[in-house]
Amino acid sequence: MQNEKRIIIIGGGVAGLSAGIYAEQHGFHAVILEKNPVVGGMCVGWNRKGYYLDGCIHWLTGTKEGTLLNEMWKNVGAFKTQDDILYLPSWGTFEYQGQSVTLWRDLDRAEREWKELSPVDSKMIHKFFKMVKDFTKVELPLDLPLSMIPLNRKIALGLKVLSVWPSYLKTMTQSCEQFAAKFKSPAIRFALTKAQIGAGNLFSMIYSYATVVVGDGGVPIGASTPMVERMKEKFLSLGGALKVNANVDSVIIENGHAKGIKLLNGEEFRGDYVVSCLDTNYTLKRLLRDQYKFPAFQKRFDNPRRNPAPSCVMMHFAIDKNSNIPTPFSFECDKFSCGGLTIDHLTVRNYAYDETFTRGDKTILSVMVDQSSNEYAYWRKLSANRQLYLKIKNEIANDVKNRIIAKFPNLKDIELLDVCTPHTFNRYVNTSYGVYMSFLFTKKDPMFAHNGTVRGLKNFYLSGQWMQGPGGLPIAMTQGKFAIQRICKREKLSFVFSPIPVKKKA
Repeated sequence: MQNEKRIIIIGGGVAGLSAGIYAEQHGFHAVILEKNPVVGGMCVGWNRKGYYLDGCIHWLTGTKEGTLLNEMWKNVGAFKTQDDILYLPSWGTFEYQGQSVTLWRDLDRAEREWKELSPVDSKMIHKFFKMVKDFTKVELPLDLPLSMIPLNRKIALGLKVLSVWPSYLKTMTQSCEQFAAKFKSPAIRFALTKAQIGAGNLFSMIYSYATVVVGDGGVPIGASTPMVERMKEKFLSLGGALKVNANVDSVIIENGHAKGIKLLNGEEFRGDYVVSCLDTNYTLKRLLRDQYKFPAFQKRFDNPRRNPAPSCVMMHFAIDKNSNIPTPFSFECDKFSCGGLTIDHLTVRNYAYDETFTRGDKTILSVMVDQSSNEYAYWRKLSANRQLYLKIKNEIANDVKNRIIAKFPNLKDIELLDVCTPHTFNRYVNTSYGVYMSFLFTKKDPMFAHNGTVRGLKNFYLSGQWMQGPGGLPIAMTQGKFAIQRICKREKLSFVFSPIPVKKKA
């Protein structure tokens, strides 16, 4: 199966590493070019003041043994065994006006507690948990791109979806806010609208919760950095080549074919195929010099009010390891301003469950304050004045810190370690609008999916989370694989789902 052909992969995030691993396993030689000193892209952790901070993974779809995604994650080396995974008891606790609502993994317990809290909502509560149970029955077909799925499998999948079609129909056509308004309990309304960061439809929220319920949403120990380092080692062990601090300037195009890339320093890397695993808009506008039109994507990207994508201001604090703050935990707070939005709640994550994040008697508390693609203009303008930018960041961090202390007065000490904004995300990985995921599902535009080809440009593929909503790490990983599956199809090569590595010539 060895074919000696070379694939140049732009970006060493999860999509790029996945593409590189599958390329090497199928006889190609893959070269990954990463602009930063480390791999991972948005899946990243870093150190501040002696603490390890994580900037990405709160839970990961694909941690349940026996699922397609679990097999794929293990094939790319993200984790080796189930011992690498931690499971939290809930998807979150939400406190409003002194009442707590918890999305337990144990659905019977959750439904019982919700009904005890608000008997008048019993009928609606039962409907909600029935939809959650319905969504635990359907596993997405991520072993093949949609265009390659045989007709008989499409029919089988359609019949499976049809069995829970009423739940799909109800959730795809309404937002979390619309559904929450049907409940009498203010606490339940709060939980339903804050369970998922950013605006979005009910389907996305319930499907995410259902994933956690069935044990498919665990947390890899150490979160981002150990996971991507394992993927990097898997790629290198197969014979792949990795170059870090390699900022790509443009794609080399000759006679309508992608022939390689050129770095900012002028260095060139030539190959038979080029796969860009970067932000799609950055690839089209910057690397391809806006020469190729991609209307299916651009019409959404250019209208962020109709098609928002989630972003945030992320903060990390050091706190007492024995503070007993539940995780994740959302609570109402005094209003404050962030990025032009008025914020009325906070969601905190206490990392005491993972020793990776502890130092002595301290651990990490993270906070993600909601932002979206619509707020990026504020941060871009602010970043032009660095002194003012740092001042505003510090003010927001103090606002958050004071509200945490007000909520948890027994906290003996809380130390700010770091603050990241949408401008930080844009600067680090060139993500447009400073977002960390693709377009949210909405009533008008439920999902975006594309085959990654660019009309008029051969031997070039787009990959990464933007190619299929709502994005995230599982989509990034599968889209990296999809790019290689498409190349294998073009080369008339068989694609093996979990292949035995090809032996390369010395």
